[in-house]
Amino acid sequence: MYKRILFFLIIGLLFIGFGCQVHRPFFKKHKSVSVETSTPMNKLERALLLQKSGDYLAAVVAYREVISCSRNRNEIDSAKIGAAECLISIKKFPAALEILEPLSLDVATESNMQKLALAGEILLHIGRFKEAEMYLEFAVGSFDLESLLEQVHSNSDIAFELVSWIPAATANLGCAYLKNDKPEYAMMMYQFASCLYRRCGDQVLAERSQRMYDDLVSVMRQYAPFKPVPVAKGFAPGRM
Repeated sequence: MYKRILFFLIIGLLFIGFGCQVHRPFFKKHKSVSVETSTPMNKLERALLLQKSGDYLAAVVAYREVISCSRNRNEIDSAKIGAAECLISIKKFPAALEILEPLSLDVATESNMQKLALAGEILLHIGRFKEAEMYLEFAVGSFDLESLLEQVHSNSDIAFELVSWIPAATANLGCAYLKNDKPEYAMMMYQFASCLYRRCGDQVLAERSQRMYDDLVSVMRQYAPFKPVPVAKGFAPGRM
């Protein structure tokens, strides 16, 4: 009798132990499936989200991670541009220029043109005006400006695609011309930037660019030979 009870007791304990061994892997597997089926946020998207929220330092860290880990050229270029924009926002100009490098005047892709435009903006901030003019001229000149100007001035209500960074690059090129004592070219660029901003619906920046144009016209009417110091001295380069 006692042997039979002992036998059933041992069998019961074995079943209990076996049941624990089964359920533990089941819960682990279930947890793993849950993690795998949830879609993680793309690293580049996360960096962009941090940038848009104004957390620039965290965004730079996230962008640097993309630059170091990604094998996709477009992703790396987008991360470099995003990181440079964040560093410009917190006035870390040498670091912003460094992250854009190497810069090339031989590659005509849009991402490279945007990198050159940003480099030109940075160089304006640190007083390297000749180099700034070169990079900005190359970036802005990569577009068919005559055709673009025709579209801007057309009375058609049909929307046309305007690369987002072009108005700022045009205004910055105006600043570079002004710093390099080329007021006639500066006037042309500021007026062009004003038209582009207005067509984009940004009336504030359109008015600022127009004001720079009007100031230059006024000064040139009063002084001969023209020296741009009175206007250029108080003008801060950047996205107007």
